[in-house]
Amino acid sequence: LPSGSTSLSSEIPPFCFEGLSVTEGIAVIMALTAGLKTDFENLLLRFQQTESVRYEEFSVIWRDMKFSTIFYGKMGITDGRKFTKEALALASQYFFPPYSFQIRFGGLYLLYGLYNTQLCQPKEKIRVALKEWDEVLSCQEEMVNAEHFDAVYVLKKLLNDRAFHFTAMPTLLVYNKKKRKAPNDTVNEGFREKSNLVSELITVDVLEELMNIHEHYQTMKRMISANKTQLDKALSLIRGDFVSELKNVTVEFQQWQMNKGFNRAQTLADIKSKSYNSTVKAPRSRRHRQIKLESSESGSDWGRMKQTPRSRNSSVKEHSRKQDFPAPKKRRRQR
Repeated sequence: LPSGSTSLSSEIPPFCFEGLSVTEGIAVIMALTAGLKTDFENLLLRFQQTESVRYEEFSVIWRDMKFSTIFYGKMGITDGRKFTKEALALASQYFFPPYSFQIRFGGLYLLYGLYNTQLCQPKEKIRVALKEWDEVLSCQEEMVNAEHFDAVYVLKKLLNDRAFHFTAMPTLLVYNKKKRKAPNDTVNEGFREKSNLVSELITVDVLEELMNIHEHYQTMKRMISANKTQLDKALSLIRGDFVSELKNVTVEFQQWQMNKGFNRAQTLADIKSKSYNSTVKAPRSRRHRQIKLESSESGSDWGRMKQTPRSRNSSVKEHSRKQDFPAPKKRRRQR
């Protein structure tokens, strides 16, 4: 496992499966999976502390924790495939709700790293249920709108490599088999998305429907009441201004939330601006490909392209080559 992991028991040396039965091998794999959960959360915690969603920041932490050696060790082909499947299933949980958007980005990068560093041939695929695919599409749309193109590339690369295995259910269901108790299903509260239950439960449609129901309720009470002008006290079981008071409280809460800056869009904008705050210099091997853009003298939005010395030399060589080897002249066809 990566360096610094203290979650495994010292009595079970990692990746030693020789001489063990099938039941003992499965028990060792479950113990390794428990240690993986701790290592994954340590990796994502460090990525969360960067307050960035850039793959560059994630790769630095990945190399520092030596996650590239996660599948190394003395392991058989069957046990190695089981361990890889458990690792991918555990890492895929961080790519879906209820985790925050930054942890979901880290979960995507984690799946990308695990899939490309595994030793199984053919590669073990990432299991994705059909109901989870909608979350993947919405996350992809959010990446494109926020211009997180590194995350878009990682997701597109996994799709092009056919790294996903689309299934009906998140886990494999077997008839007449006891459900295995999964102790790693607990969600880390520090990674959870801060949900706004008020905005989710009380929407404009809900308030409109409550108003219609409340008016119909008042009308029915007048119909069964003996005094049509004044309702009986026995029928006054709910306040008359219930809907309007609920609307005022909801609007007041939303205004307070916006003033405190708890909205998700502002958080995304802050992380995006911080991620792109520093300019990225081109590598030395690609500097000759850069094209300088100068503003035109006419003052329009278009600019003119200025060739680099390399491109000017290539154009001179092309011109000299044409002079050395002139194109043949076309002859007129004689009638």
